[in-house]
Amino acid sequence: MKSDSTVDLVARVSALVAGRLQIEAPDPDTDLIEAGYLDSLAFVDLLTSLESTFNMTVSLDDLDLDAFRTIARIAAFVAGRS
Repeated sequence: MKSDSTVDLVARVSALVAGRLQIEAPDPDTDLIEAGYLDSLAFVDLLTSLESTFNMTVSLDDLDLDAFRTIARIAAFVAGRS
């Protein structure tokens, strides 16, 4: 069972992706890359949006594409940086 803070973070990341990237993922576990929602330009926009929204820095060493495939994985990535 997910904690309230995890659910809240998933909702915040989902809102960011919808608002800034105009991507409406049908489910937090939808693979955004495989489904064609996230291309290379949108990925860069996602990274800069995450950095500004969550006051964090994503270094080149952090760029494991698998960590950014789904809303749920992105939320887990952000949680790991908090």
